[in-house]
Amino acid sequence: METTIYYDQVAHFPISLRTVAICLLVALPTAAVSGFLTGKHRRANLLAAGMPVDQVVGETTLGAVLALLSLLLAFSFGNALSLAQERKAVLVQEAAAISTGFLRADYLPEPGRTKLKTALLEYAETRLLTDQETFRSLEALQRFIGTSLEAQSKLWPITLGATSDPVPPPLKTFVAASINEVLDAHLDRTRTFSNPVSHVTQSMILSLTLASLFLLGNRAGLVGRELTWRTFVFSGFLFVVLLSISDTMRAVEGSVTTDTTAMNVTIFEMRLALSGDS
Repeated sequence: METTIYYDQVAHFPISLRTVAICLLVALPTAAVSGFLTGKHRRANLLAAGMPVDQVVGETTLGAVLALLSLLLAFSFGNALSLAQERKAVLVQEAAAISTGFLRADYLPEPGRTKLKTALLEYAETRLLTDQETFRSLEALQRFIGTSLEAQSKLWPITLGATSDPVPPPLKTFVAASINEVLDAHLDRTRTFSNPVSHVTQSMILSLTLASLFLLGNRAGLVGRELTWRTFVFSGFLFVVLLSISDTMRAVEGSVTTDTTAMNVTIFEMRLALSGDS
């Protein structure tokens, strides 16, 4: 049974960030305009029927919706930002663990030393996540994890072989502990693949945003006001906030990507060390 089938809760983004930006750029002002036209039509029907138009209609509802929207946006942005920072932190920790294991392997005799160091290098190269298409589907992300797990599965058997007798027990513990840290770092990395904001919550936030703009435009049309530039400025700010949240949640796409410098430097130094050994 493939281990990757258990990684079914990892977040993937079938829609690119550019597509998200275009959809939001069209949908948000459209919601305000639709609300305005609906309110204007309702006002015309009321006046034609000789009925009065309440000048404060919908104020309470609009205020409650905007307050709820503000709360949800604040929590969503905070969670996405925390995840982005955690991704960087766990990547640095994993790079440090791999580097430590690589250096401690120098204490082992040949041929186990070179074999373990080579396996660590090959494993580190599978830990770099830079392709945007990897997150396009769950299957693609599982394939990436599967490739990494395949390289990971070689580490412990090679470690056992490299630390077999007559290697002294203290040295066995010294090297094996560092490889354990490398294996444990995988679990921390996997945790950051999860989305802090579920798809249901994201849909709710988007729906509430569209509803707030619709109600804002609807109230303006109902009380006989024009749809001014202020409404579109508000729509623009909502666009920036929603796009920023979506951007921050993506590890390898957009302007807020995970910094892989630590892992890149570690891999470079490992390659350099192996080329020097040979």
